[in-house]
Amino acid sequence: MNFPSQSAGRKRQIRDDCLKRLSSLSFHDLIGKSGSLSERFFEFARMHDAQIRGAFVVSFCPFGNEPQINIEKEGAGESYSVAYVRVDDWASREMSGRASRRDTPDLWEEFNPGNEVRIYQPVSSRPLVHAEEIAAILVPAVAFSREGARLGRGAGFYDRFLRKYPAALRVGVAFSEQLAPSLPEEEWDERVDVILTDQEIITMNSYGDWTNHGKIIHRNHK
Repeated sequence: MNFPSQSAGRKRQIRDDCLKRLSSLSFHDLIGKSGSLSERFFEFARMHDAQIRGAFVVSFCPFGNEPQINIEKEGAGESYSVAYVRVDDWASREMSGRASRRDTPDLWEEFNPGNEVRIYQPVSSRPLVHAEEIAAILVPAVAFSREGARLGRGAGFYDRFLRKYPAALRVGVAFSEQLAPSLPEEEWDERVDVILTDQEIITMNSYGDWTNHGKIIHRNHK
C-alpha cells in the first residue's frame, strides 16, 4: 500500500484551507479584488513595455473564485498580443497557448472533464503560440509563497506547461489571502518569477534576468 508523503499531506491541508478562504469571498470582494489585480497587471505591463511589446502574454480563463484578472484593453489597445491556455489532453495533463481574446466569445468553448469543473478555453482552431513568441505567462494557483513556490490544484497541468517555456517570465496571479509563509515543494514543482496580488508585486531574483535581457537566463531553483 502506498501512503501519502508528509509533503503531500501538508499540501493537501494548505490547499483545503486556501480554497475555503477563496470560497468565502463575497461576490463584491471577488470583483473588487480582481479589479485591483487587473490594474496592477496593466501597471506592470506599462513598466515593462520594452520586454513585452509585440510579444505574447499568455493568460488563463479563471473559474470559481479564482482571480478574475483582465489583461485585455478595450479595442485591443495593448502593445502586446494576447493568448490563453487550452487543455489539449486531459489524461496526459497537456496544455498549449492559443492566440485568442476573451472579447471574441465565438473563439471559445466550454470544456467539461467530467469532475464538475467547467473550463472555458480557446477553440482548437486558434493558432498555437510558440516559445520564442512568448514574453510572459500568467499563472494561477491555490497558494504562493513569497519565494515563488506555487501550490496548484494537484493535477500538474501548469508544471508541465511551464517547463516548455523556461525563458518566459512566469507571473503568479493571486489575492493577498493566497500568500503562504512557506510551501512544501517536490522536485517537479515549478516556481514563478514574480507574483502580482491585489495589494503588491513580489519579485524573485530571476525577475532581474527578464528585465535586463527580455528573457529568463538563470531560472529559479528550489
